[in-house]
Amino acid sequence: MKIFAVIRRVFALFFLCPLCIEAAAVPNGNEFALSLVEASDVKELKELLAAGVGKQHFFRYLEVLEIKKASNNGAPVIGVKAREPSSDMIVKFLVQKSNSLAVLLEQPATQAGDAVAVVGVVERADPEIKTIVLNPVIVRYKDRSTPKAGKEMLAEVDSSAIVYSFTGGKKPVNVSKRDQDLVINEKEMIEKLGKDGWAEYLLREIARRDQDARARRDELDIYKK
Repeated sequence: MKIFAVIRRVFALFFLCPLCIEAAAVPNGNEFALSLVEASDVKELKELLAAGVGKQHFFRYLEVLEIKKASNNGAPVIGVKAREPSSDMIVKFLVQKSNSLAVLLEQPATQAGDAVAVVGVVERADPEIKTIVLNPVIVRYKDRSTPKAGKEMLAEVDSSAIVYSFTGGKKPVNVSKRDQDLVINEKEMIEKLGKDGWAEYLLREIARRDQDARARRDELDIYKK
């Protein structure tokens, strides 16, 4: 049994942590879950729970087992039951914030078998029934289901990550993964519009998409109705 514990620990340290540096102030939830199931005695478990419960943690690679749409006082919510891969613990949370709902509902909508990355406060944790409950929670992005071998770039999993920058015009422009299709014909567009025109085009299209995204989020927010 000891060898399996070592394998799981190596898995967590070398594969679950790479992008957790982006949330440096937030403890690694995957590591927290693994520590709970590996606690050697009651004293250690109590210390882990005391240090972790009530604190924010960043979880990656959560495999969605169940996802249910519902409403809370007229506002849309989504309940999620997921599995943390290194510890095999169940992680449950209720998504209420419009931005997080929008991430889950972005096409193709999240369903059982997909994976997500979330930041949430550990409301309670019980290693005996292998369950962690997060409340409140923010869905950061749709994640890969298993760690990538080698270096992983944030843009591979987070649609808001910057993948292109243009500083040749009067106004600098940063393009996220969501909008990377805009720069496919960069060379031809610069020849046609000029550098300033290219920058203005990108800024205009990004602003339009931002407005559309806000409108979709507002539809999910009862307080904006």
